[in-house]
Amino acid sequence: MRGLFRIFREVADRAEAEMYDEEGVKAELMAAYRQLEDGSITEEAFAEREAELVERLDEIERHKKGKRSRGAA
Repeated sequence: MRGLFRIFREVADRAEAEMYDEEGVKAELMAAYRQLEDGSITEEAFAEREAELVERLDEIERHKKGKRSRGAA
């Protein structure tokens, strides 16, 4: 049973790491800027994608602050 729990914990840890991957989100944002510049997406599509990515960056920052404040307690 402990082995199964350890596997679930590892899967959850990896999912969390991917979800809160700040560098990955920044890379996606830079890719969106390049797509806008080369004309492969419209300004409207870019604005939607940018808003999603900025929200994810905000969420990552809130998550980091929450982890720091829980760690300090």
